[in-house]
Amino acid sequence: MTHESEADPDQTHARGTRRRSLLKAGLALPLGTSALLAACGGGGSSSGFSPTPVAVAPPPSPAVVPTPPVDPPPPRPVEKAVKNVRVLNLQTPSTAPLPDQRLKDEPIETYTRRALQAKFNLLSDALAQGLPKKSAPTDLCFFVVPEFFWNVNWDAVRNEEEIKAFSTTCVIEVQKHVRALIALFPQDQYGKLALLPGTSQVLMKQLVEPPAAPAPQGGPVKDEDLPPYEALNYVLVIDNFSKANPDGSRPIAMWPKRNVSWIDFDTDGGTQVLKDGRAYWKVLLGHLDILVLMESTTTAAYYADGKQYTGFDNDPLGGVPFGVDVCLDYMASYTEKQYLRMSQIEDTNYIIDFLLAAGMTADPETHKYLPSVQYIVRNDGYYVGACEIFQLSAPTTSEGIAKRPGNTRVAQTAVANLAPNTILFDAYFDVHPLGQYPEIPDLPDLPTEPLPSPFVPTASA
Repeated sequence: MTHESEADPDQTHARGTRRRSLLKAGLALPLGTSALLAACGGGGSSSGFSPTPVAVAPPPSPAVVPTPPVDPPPPRPVEKAVKNVRVLNLQTPSTAPLPDQRLKDEPIETYTRRALQAKFNLLSDALAQGLPKKSAPTDLCFFVVPEFFWNVNWDAVRNEEEIKAFSTTCVIEVQKHVRALIALFPQDQYGKLALLPGTSQVLMKQLVEPPAAPAPQGGPVKDEDLPPYEALNYVLVIDNFSKANPDGSRPIAMWPKRNVSWIDFDTDGGTQVLKDGRAYWKVLLGHLDILVLMESTTTAAYYADGKQYTGFDNDPLGGVPFGVDVCLDYMASYTEKQYLRMSQIEDTNYIIDFLLAAGMTADPETHKYLPSVQYIVRNDGYYVGACEIFQLSAPTTSEGIAKRPGNTRVAQTAVANLAPNTILFDAYFDVHPLGQYPEIPDLPDLPTEPLPSPFVPTASA
């Protein structure tokens, strides 16, 4: 896999120049050839000596040896233009309170690990039941889970120290579970499988100076003086067929949500606060008030070839590029300011748009799409959950973004019932290659306290 982000333009130019020089040298005579020809008499003589010619009998004609037949080289494999795609959509509520709440004296780390283990068990059961029930040939199967699937009840957090402890534990454990999940379903037994296993939401405290005049002991704190955080609400995408990393781990990509909703933290009211020129939501976690940045600055990244890269590797198979909209991002995707996010996608000419949501409808009749998008796959975890797939009508133009006047629902079949309101749906469709989307610049950054990488393997992973 070649990664342009590693390339050194100067080195690339130097290699290209050297290659051209070698080609020129290869077309010329070797050094010293003229002198060698002269020494052997091939270049004439200046001594004036002219030997008498002697008649020489011509050599006998060589025997004609028939050339053995050579089999032509086998034809190069042709990449199939049409790809057969399968989608396993897990409909499950992701916003309801967890059945197992934190115990009174239970450490937040212990509670988080316990809650996440139960979520992993549900996903492994779903795949174990659904994958073998294959009813048609497929080039790639996607397993899709809703937004907030990996969330743990924020009311369990009791102070700022526990926000950090929860977020750190969650980042480590979710990566371990996602890696363990794909390891259970190897390609040689289950075919090519890619996971979009729901999002995990954590908080990173922004590294800013404390307020100049702290509030009196026990007095109220102004909204703008509340501790500021940035939300990282992300999905890890992993497959069972890409070339493994040198350490044996699977390549993995991380796609973060951009737009934060005030309901993302179960907070009523939607109070907005301006702080240092940036817009925040005032959020209540249990009995703790904080500020959460309304637009996350975290960029997509992935881990492959044993290295970390900026961007989103969204076409590991080749021929089935896809995009991901996490809930509120769907409303703003393709608008002018959201072009910035397109710079993070390796193949911006994506064909399938996955909507992982918790309260966002897919509206192909009014929503604008890139001309390359052929399907919208929605998985929503709000209330009892909802799953649906639309095949979009052909665009009227190959440039810009536009609405699609007519669309068709793709049939989904329920293949497993795993828990109350938890159903695994199965669907099949074909995709075709299309054109390219324009390049755009990078996003700005905000400094935050460090958390473990959500995708680089840890020593114990």
